[in-house]
Amino acid sequence: MASRQPPRPSSQFLPVLQYSDRFDYPLTFEELKYWTISPSLVPPLTLRGGRQGELFEKTNGFYHLPGRTHLVKLRQRREKFSRQKWFIARAVGESLRGFPTILAVYVTGALAMSNCQENDDLDLMVVTSPNTLWVTRFLLFLYLTLKSLRRPSHLPEHSSPRVRDKICDNLYLDSSFLTIQLQNIYTAHEILQAKCLWDRGGIHPQFLQANSWVKNYLPVAYTESNKNFKLQNLKLNKNLKLKIENLLLWPINLFFFALQYLYMKPKMISERVGLHFAFFHPNSPPGP
Repeated sequence: MASRQPPRPSSQFLPVLQYSDRFDYPLTFEELKYWTISPSLVPPLTLRGGRQGELFEKTNGFYHLPGRTHLVKLRQRREKFSRQKWFIARAVGESLRGFPTILAVYVTGALAMSNCQENDDLDLMVVTSPNTLWVTRFLLFLYLTLKSLRRPSHLPEHSSPRVRDKICDNLYLDSSFLTIQLQNIYTAHEILQAKCLWDRGGIHPQFLQANSWVKNYLPVAYTESNKNFKLQNLKLNKNLKLKIENLLLWPINLFFFALQYLYMKPKMISERVGLHFAFFHPNSPPGP
């Protein structure tokens, strides 16, 4: 049974619920605190998502906007769907350790929040060593395709029986260009909810440090995400050997970029690509 909460906590957490409601995702009290939105952003979000001071409800330990009780069962159902998808994502992610140019693999999108529909594909983000992004993507494309793991490129949908549980490697970053320029609440949330399956050389804390602007939107989540890292001491290795290797790899990477770009260009709509980044998801932010 739903029960109304006192006005005071509702005014504090209402913007958080308004945002999560866009994704049909009720929150526990701990999650409400974790995803606290910066007070400076509360007025515009409140005005966009509902009436100022509107009460929210609690159902079976989950908080949601009034009249949205059904979201609790929906979240529980999606968590069940997500469990099998997590098993697949972890197995695929682990298999990618064999690629020496891959420095980190992330689960992103709905699966990162265990909020998948039954027929959703699985979003992955890949971070590569400098000047190897497009070589890596080409090899990864072959690997995932030959193993029938990848969502077919010609299929436009991201949720259907045809793409169910298929890998959508829709975001690539070069480890020398980890900063995502578009700064808004959506991008900040996507960055902080991304789950790192594994990384080499401290890439994950470097990714968080490179995108420290997210703390202006989600200060608690950013602080909690950094608790186990000493960010001030994390820098990419700049030794002479690495610089020489990067110089040698640059023309090879450029060739593979040109090759893939010419193939993709006639089909591109909202995709954004560059020599050091690739955003293929329709909701992806602009690259560095």
